[in-house]
Amino acid sequence: MAENWKDPLDDDGLTLGPEEALEREIARSKALKVERLQLRDRVEKLETRVQSLETQKAALEAQMRNIPPGSPQTTIPHPSQKPPSFPAGWTLFLWVFNMIALAFLIYFLGKS
Repeated sequence: MAENWKDPLDDDGLTLGPEEALEREIARSKALKVERLQLRDRVEKLETRVQSLETQKAALEAQMRNIPPGSPQTTIPHPSQKPPSFPAGWTLFLWVFNMIALAFLIYFLGKS
């Protein structure tokens, strides 16, 4: 067992004395305590977040139960249904506008 014992080394590679080793252990212990407290705080925050999300989920589920079936909020359009179309005049206007814009683009690119 004595063979596995290694003296704590300082940054310079020198063996530390008992006081320095104790100070280093105290600093390490304090750092671990601070980290543990931070983790506890984070866990508490996450637990409160989970509770608020569960409350919100329960409220949404209650709202879903109160919505009558077949209402616009519960109906999902079938993929085969056509999307709403624009009036024919508007479609024609956009088509003519794009063709004129394309003609101007070709004209100015060919000119330079």
